[in-house]
Amino acid sequence: MAVPSTQHLLAAWERGRAVPRQDERALALLMAAHAHLSRAAAAELPIGERDRRLLTLYQDLFGPRLTALATCPECSASLELEFDAEAFGAALEDESVTEPAEAALSFSHDGYHVLFRLPNSRDVLALGHGRPDDENRLRLLERVVLRASRGDEEVPAANLPATLIHALEERLSLVDPHADIRLDLDCSACRAQWQAPFDIVSFLWSEVDAWALRLLRDVHRLARAYGWREADILALSSPRRQCYLELLDE
Repeated sequence: MAVPSTQHLLAAWERGRAVPRQDERALALLMAAHAHLSRAAAAELPIGERDRRLLTLYQDLFGPRLTALATCPECSASLELEFDAEAFGAALEDESVTEPAEAALSFSHDGYHVLFRLPNSRDVLALGHGRPDDENRLRLLERVVLRASRGDEEVPAANLPATLIHALEERLSLVDPHADIRLDLDCSACRAQWQAPFDIVSFLWSEVDAWALRLLRDVHRLARAYGWREADILALSSPRRQCYLELLDE
């Protein structure tokens, strides 16, 4: 994985802007950081591995500190969160299981034996927009369960009991912890405590989007002032572009 050049990151942002779904944007950003990775190969990565790489990309581009806003579910107070992405990622690595892949992708529970694989971006993109969460959960389950049986009888994924589905979801979180990152939060105003999901895709995209818009405003100013081409301006290092911008303000 390499830090993408300004041109490559800007091209990934442009591709991401053209699509409505965050999972498509995740693939565009991932491919910018992995020049050798095709879209098909990127889409086959487990969601947790994809998001782990995007968390690393965030650190490479914007540093280790992450800030976010949250709203207390009890008193509606606004909370500003700040945490270290590097330490956060290391903690998740410590929680992940270390079993061989073939053992991690099968388990038995309450008389059932299930073979499954980790969900990937291709699976998520196959889910429809606007569908109820329960329907999407079932469709995802049907895609990742390779075989489920009870004794000698094979059981369709759609017919698995709720207790087994819950156990499978817990197993998926254990095997691939980056796929479902949760933050432990507490409100200083009312002392409420809760967990909130952390979506690195949305978080990284918002930062890249803000960066790209700032950069294009700078390109616009320099092009209008000096008559330079966009490619020439983007080829300048960030410190040199900033020096020229400061000269315009004198």
